[in-house]
Amino acid sequence: MTGTVTDQATGESLPGASVLVVELERGAASDINGEFEIENIPAGTYNITATFVGYRTYRETVQVNAGQTTTLDIAMEVGAIGLDELVVSGYAVQTKREISGSISSVRSQDIQDVTLQNPESLLQGRAAGVNVTSTSGNPGGAFRVNIRGNGSVNAATEPLYIVDGVQISFAQQSGLTSTSPLNTINPDDIESIEVLKDASSAAIYGAEAAAGVVIITTKKGRAGATQVTARAETGVRSLARNVDYISPDQYVDYLAEGLQYAAPGALPDFDAYRENRRNYLLDFFFSPDWTDEDRTAYLAARNGGQSISDALQSTGVSTNLGDTDWQDFIFDEGVTQRYNLSVSGGNEETTFRVSGGFEDTEGTAFKSDFSRLNLKTNLDHQISDRFRTSVGTNVSRSTQFGVCQDGNFINCPPSQAMFEAPMSFPYSASGEYNPGTRFGLPNNPAVQENEVERNVSVTQILSNLNVVYLATDWLNFNGLAAMDYRNTEDEQWRSAIAAPGQGGWVSFANRNVRNFNTSLVANMRQTFDGVHNVSGLIGTEYRRDFSESMLTRGEGLPGPFFKVLSATATPTNASGIKTEWRRGSYFANAKYNYDEKYYLNVVARYDGHSRFGNEKRWGFFPSVSGSWRISEEDFFDVEFVDELKLRAGYGVTGNSNIGNFASRGLYSASGSYNGNTGLRPTQLANVNLSWEEARELNIGLDYELLEGRIFGSLDWYQKDNENLLFGRPLPSDSGYDEITENIGKVRNSGIEFEISTVNVSTNNFSWTSRFNIALVDNEILELPDGTPIREDNTFNSLQEGKPIGLIQTPRWAGVNPADGRPMWYDADGNITYNPVQADDAIEYKDGVANTVGGFGNTLSYKGLTLNAFFQFSFGQWAFAGTDFYFTRTPDFLMNMTTEVEDRWKQPGDITYYPRAMLAGTDFPGTANYRTQLSTQSMYNASYIRLKNVSLSYQIPANLTEQIGLNNVRVYASAVNLLTWTAWPWYDPEVAFSPTDIYNNSTSASYPTERQVNAGIEIRF
Repeated sequence: MTGTVTDQATGESLPGASVLVVELERGAASDINGEFEIENIPAGTYNITATFVGYRTYRETVQVNAGQTTTLDIAMEVGAIGLDELVVSGYAVQTKREISGSISSVRSQDIQDVTLQNPESLLQGRAAGVNVTSTSGNPGGAFRVNIRGNGSVNAATEPLYIVDGVQISFAQQSGLTSTSPLNTINPDDIESIEVLKDASSAAIYGAEAAAGVVIITTKKGRAGATQVTARAETGVRSLARNVDYISPDQYVDYLAEGLQYAAPGALPDFDAYRENRRNYLLDFFFSPDWTDEDRTAYLAARNGGQSISDALQSTGVSTNLGDTDWQDFIFDEGVTQRYNLSVSGGNEETTFRVSGGFEDTEGTAFKSDFSRLNLKTNLDHQISDRFRTSVGTNVSRSTQFGVCQDGNFINCPPSQAMFEAPMSFPYSASGEYNPGTRFGLPNNPAVQENEVERNVSVTQILSNLNVVYLATDWLNFNGLAAMDYRNTEDEQWRSAIAAPGQGGWVSFANRNVRNFNTSLVANMRQTFDGVHNVSGLIGTEYRRDFSESMLTRGEGLPGPFFKVLSATATPTNASGIKTEWRRGSYFANAKYNYDEKYYLNVVARYDGHSRFGNEKRWGFFPSVSGSWRISEEDFFDVEFVDELKLRAGYGVTGNSNIGNFASRGLYSASGSYNGNTGLRPTQLANVNLSWEEARELNIGLDYELLEGRIFGSLDWYQKDNENLLFGRPLPSDSGYDEITENIGKVRNSGIEFEISTVNVSTNNFSWTSRFNIALVDNEILELPDGTPIREDNTFNSLQEGKPIGLIQTPRWAGVNPADGRPMWYDADGNITYNPVQADDAIEYKDGVANTVGGFGNTLSYKGLTLNAFFQFSFGQWAFAGTDFYFTRTPDFLMNMTTEVEDRWKQPGDITYYPRAMLAGTDFPGTANYRTQLSTQSMYNASYIRLKNVSLSYQIPANLTEQIGLNNVRVYASAVNLLTWTAWPWYDPEVAFSPTDIYNNSTSASYPTERQVNAGIEIRF
């Protein structure tokens, strides 16, 4: 088959269009003249499709005769792809018009200028119903991905990830920093990302699909001339926003007021109170002007019994307080650079794509860094008329210099930016480390920057081998062998300055994952009488996930240049584990459609898993779905409606994400007797432990209007997670904490809406828009015996009829205008100064982001293209633990936010913040203001963010061809450029970890970073 591909309106050739013989899954790309050729097509009738970015899919049925060349000239219309879009789902590729489940797709053209390290981040705001939250701004940090709400309590809620058939393992990740196994994938290699959201589309993956399935497909070569693409970019990362803290002078004023309230009349006037508190801060923090000799002399005077003022006067040292902006010291600009090179091409028998990439991205916090070197190959070869094979390999080596986070840790940069007051300073006037920082010399931020190293190195190989045997023109067999191998090395070094108690130490952890899956699938497709289209598959699959880790540590280093275990004086730790799980599966999928008008899809999967009890090891996961293309009916005569399809589906999926031995009775090594290690029982067996199941009903409508200029979908769903894998608490006299059982039920229901439009399309100018929004409601339906779990807990209470992530806390009543004391309401609505959580807490808010989505616009004029994309999240409330506990009162002499400037100062003042204090306990007969939680402590984490914006220019072909280049494009882009939010702290993206189900609290997380880049892409 030969022919040309042209623009229907202008007649110009379209190089790079994809022409596909659907039944054979073979095709070719048009060359520079728009011409294509597909050889060795057996005689028969075939469906031909042609696709090209910015054009509607071309579809035609063609008869190919034996021994003849068929000519097909294709004229394509400008417009959106809509329902002709090809989608990867459930061991097969199909058009969107054939789908009766709920699937969202992200294409390579949507993310081509988005500079991020992790494929998960590319979904943020782009797929309706998929809530993606950063758990760390650290380059290469992990994301929490939640599809259609939290459905599980104890079992993990992250989706199943599949990359070119390889099912990714998340076991044995680094213990030193936030990272993800998906960092192995270079986003530049991604062709598409499909998210299988409902049970009818995900049931084909059964056992691990209750939280959804994310299928990542990488780019492949196309038949035609060899094409080389080179891409280089560089940029700068900076903190997206700072928190406003008070200055040293404001700090002195605040403390002086606090002392005046605590000891009225003790000093003659306010200036005396100010001098007292200023001297107090000098005594505590010293002065940055002091040399080591000054500090020694001052301390000698104080130890000799002199008062602060006398010691300052007698030694004559400087009385200047420090004024350090610790945010500027800890967070600095980082430079990023990325280089990618790909070569692709081939002929009718063999196509290939080989790409390599290098990235080095510096974070903003203390040497945080992510670098990756990767090589990706995809090779497809037609061995004969009946055999075809494809091999894909991705090899990567990444390194991260990480920082600790997510806690009130005195040695972690994100918390140190809050803990160190401006009067503190990193270096003395002598250039030495200041020993007088808030938590002493070892925890001086400068020491943590220079005397601590946390290196993570990851070597990962993803590989897949496919062999397809075409038995007949309607039946083929597809065999897959896939491997995910990952080695993670954690190395941590602390010098004798950072760890004086141990004389410095070194630790090393080696973590290995060997994850393997294989499948054999028979696919068939047949048409009877021209209108009865039958297709389906039947297959079997096996997966084994083995992981191990070893940890060693030694203490006592002879000097700062020794950073290896063999140099330590005393080995202090040697430990290790090995663990694995296995799963066997059988599955089938039958599809029928009548004249491409009525569709029926039935799926059945039978899984067995080693994690479950002997009596309930196997589970059955069925689904049924159907769709009706209303627009194909004779009675439907609406001129502006091109496609209208009603979908409905119901299915069951499983969740097996618990401990590998949760069903077993376990013993653990504990103590020793006469030199022998002792054993003690630590877990009760449950031979009846089985699958957690998600039963989901989905009803949807796909539409395409005005010749493809408007298209999208609308979905309603209700998902019930039943037989939850739940840790039921046991009485303390049983000797056990809990037993894992199948009890409990959680419901998520919601609405999702997607729309894409081609607003303007002319020869020189085009404007397209896209928008999606998802609304979700979460509710716990059943708990063991209907009894609430942690009923009075502020953040982690589980109660029937309430959402996961419920926040319960007393109500804030404001500040007493008469005396500046903080006030709260009791359960009866009366003012109280000592609220009791169990008695006075109300059901306030929750951590559920119940409205998420994104919207964007792309404008192109000749070679100039502007793309802007916004992402939003509404409804989530959260508690910022570190900020609240430590930066609102001077108890620990840490940074204080400018919130304290709006404090009560005199009777009659109506303020949000109480009067100045020396500690949260300063108010007689009143709860500790520093630690008392209330509605005042909870903040709205809703936000709208300009997630990505890019401006690119494609240099005219008549200029580039003169120097032998096909295409040259220059661009500038930005990530996280602007954020609109009521959240007063660093970052409103609140997710404690990728498996956090409550989402209602955070503690000193590494904040999201802003990034601005510029680059060039060359093709020849």
